[in-house]
Parts: sequence; C-alpha cells; structure tokens
Amino acid sequence: MNWLALRLLRPYLIVVAGLSAVSATFVLIGALAIGRQVDAHGMTVEGYAPDRTGLCESAAGCLPAGAANSLAQAIALVAAFAPVLIGLILGVPLFAREREESTDTFALTQSVTRRRWLTTKFSWAVAAAVIGTAAVAVVFRVTAARYTLVLDDPRFALLREIHKNSIAFMVMQAVFITVLAGVIGLVSGRTLRTVVLSALAWPAMLVVAQIGGLILAMSALLLTSWSETLSQMFGTLGEDETAMFAALALAGYTVVALLIGGRATRRT
Repeated sequence: MNWLALRLLRPYLIVVAGLSAVSATFVLIGALAIGRQVDAHGMTVEGYAPDRTGLCESAAGCLPAGAANSLAQAIALVAAFAPVLIGLILGVPLFAREREESTDTFALTQSVTRRRWLTTKFSWAVAAAVIGTAAVAVVFRVTAARYTLVLDDPRFALLREIHKNSIAFMVMQAVFITVLAGVIGLVSGRTLRTVVLSALAWPAMLVVAQIGGLILAMSALLLTSWSETLSQMFGTLGEDETAMFAALALAGYTVVALLIGGRATRRT
C-alpha cells in the first residue's frame, strides 16, 4: 500500500524536492553574496537573535544598495511563499485528482480499507511537506534571516509576518495547507475548485494563526501567573515565542481539518 501511495505521489514529490532544493540553494547563495557585499562596504548587520529586530551601522539603508538589497528582497519572497507552494503542490492532487478521474476505486480494490488509504496518503504528503519546507526554513533561518530583518521597506515587514523567521511556523504552514487542500479535494472532488479554495484560504489561515497564537500566549500568561519564574519567562514574548504559539495554533487547526475530513468521508 505504501508503494502504491508513493507511486501515485511520485510526480509531486519530485516537484517538491526540486522546489525545495532550488529554494534552499538560492537562499544560501544569496546570503553568502549579501555577506560579501556587506563586508566590502564596511557595514555590520547584527546577527539574528530572539530579542533583536536586526540593526546595522547605516541609518539610511541597512544593506548596500543594488544587488545586496535586491537579493535580500528575493530571499524574503522565497521564505514567504515556498511553504504555501509546497503545501499546494502536495495537497491539491492528493485526493482531488483521484476523485475527478475516479481512480480512487482502483486503490480501494487492493485489499485496502478507505480509512487506511486516506491515512497513508496523508502521512506521506505531510512528511514530504515537513522535509521539503524544513530544508528551506533551516537554511533561511541560519544564513539569511539577519539580512531580511533589516529591510526598511514596509512591504517586507509584512512578508516577515508571513514567515516570522521561524522554522516551526514555516513548516506548519506547509503542513496545514497540505492537509486543508487534501480535505477540500476529498470533499469536492474537483482539482480547480481545490486550488482556488486552498489559495484563498491561505491569507485567512495566516490571520487565524495570528489570533490563535495570541490566545495561546495569553492563556500561557494566565496559567503561569502563579509562578514568578514562569511569569518572567512568558511575560516578555519575543519573536520566536510568538511564532511558536502561532505554529501551535496551526497544529490545532490541522487536527480540526483532519477531523472534518474524516467526518465528511464517512458521509460519502
């Protein structure tokens, strides 16, 4: 059964592997190029840390004008959109194409229960989303985050809210979109409808993740208020902490999406 699931997913796994490799390589090469230009101009960009926003010596511009600034902007775009692209590539065809072409009946004739088939495909797709996104996220966080932090264009401040310079948040974005697109495809059985609904759900998902993260953070503050040590720990939430709470909220939404998908499947 695993072999059959992987065989059906193989084209999309190859695309995701290629996208992940190209994105991670671009981020790494871009970060090295920016670093060389920063050194050549005698500028100092502060290293990324949870309690810093990123500083530099030049008040007019944090990065050398030209190629360095353009590369930092391109890297920020990659970090923002790679997770959702990986999620869509894996999630949209997960079940929508099977339902559309009625090939799911073939899989269910191979001595496989419907629940086991769905679980197997979801597991492989989610694993691929985690690995593919993590490769990009780790390279970005380690090599390039400190450069995108100092972009002084307000548009890139918005992009930072999309990826939060957080490995966990980027990975959970890809996982959630993969599961959501899979559930939509399973219920609707139409590829185009799944693409449109999943793409429209992405910005809403970001807003809901922010809200859920704030609720979790406030809950943590209330639950730890009895301890001075814990209160100090959660009383000054840095960027990493808020991103982690948002990622936990996405994990909860992912479980809800799976439960909804399971209930919808039982009705069909």
